[in-house]
Amino acid sequence: MKKFTLVSTVFNEAKRLDESLQELENQTLKPDETIIVDAGSTDGTVEKLNAAAQNLHINLKVIIEKGCTVAQGRNLAIKNASNNLIVSTDFGCKYKKDWLESLVKHFDEKDVEVVGGAFLVNEDEVDTPAAKADFIIQNGYRINFDETFSVSSRSIAYYKYVWQKIGGYPEWLTLAADDTIFWRQIKKHGFKYVIDQRPLVYWNRHKTATQFAKEAGRYGLGDGESGINYKNFLSSLAETLTRYSIIPFTIFFILIPAPYKKIFWPFFIFLAFGLRSYKNVVKNMLSLQDNKYNWKNLPMCFYMIETQRIAYIKNYFKGMFSKRREVIEARKRLDVK
Repeated sequence: MKKFTLVSTVFNEAKRLDESLQELENQTLKPDETIIVDAGSTDGTVEKLNAAAQNLHINLKVIIEKGCTVAQGRNLAIKNASNNLIVSTDFGCKYKKDWLESLVKHFDEKDVEVVGGAFLVNEDEVDTPAAKADFIIQNGYRINFDETFSVSSRSIAYYKYVWQKIGGYPEWLTLAADDTIFWRQIKKHGFKYVIDQRPLVYWNRHKTATQFAKEAGRYGLGDGESGINYKNFLSSLAETLTRYSIIPFTIFFILIPAPYKKIFWPFFIFLAFGLRSYKNVVKNMLSLQDNKYNWKNLPMCFYMIETQRIAYIKNYFKGMFSKRREVIEARKRLDVK
């Protein structure tokens, strides 16, 4: 197996750190080097990492860079890596014991330059009304391994020259979308990649509707700043505006004289587009339905569709009309949509 450096970033991860570190210690193939960049944690994260560096067998190095973004932290970790092969993750996830071995073994195949990993949600922690609702909205986070699948940097491996040629993770973004752009750049440059379809990394999700809405807002800001996923944005905007037109139009329809009603009946067919997300949630719930996911979850699902959609659209606009020169210039140069 090739030598590799595991890189990640952290910020106030003390509560979930012990489990992640122990699961790395239990890997069937351990990193030759682990570099973690801390963005200025105040909850004891750094102290736990330093203790782990003394007690675990993962050759751990901690770099403190207060206020850095995830992209800046990832780039800093990779710059300090002594190996040519990089594996990236997000700390706080859970890892099957053969995760690293499963990724790295692919580099023994001819010409492979990048390996993308699959991931699932840690369903044991889907235990609040909001978490259950989001699980239904996302259809259980089922992955379709087609051209639309976007490899996350919570589970990806690549040679350092790939990162160099791409220009690293985009540091001009405020919060999110850096790994999405990184993956699209990998595909654009034509690097040979394979997808390891076994979901060996488990993603911990939020507990409250507010947290999910904030996350949607972060995604919207990153997408807006970069200009990616604009078709999804336009579709979401059109659907939301159509849905919010249903009640006003219904009132208008009731109030107009009977002879004119037949003229406006066809508009209800058009307005049905606004209920697409609601229809999909019901469909998802029926496919997932058991004691954990059932009809009782639907009110929270409908509420979270609205809060997440509004947060995403609002922040997409904010990102799209950002006045930061760095963002404006970088978006012009970016040619992955």
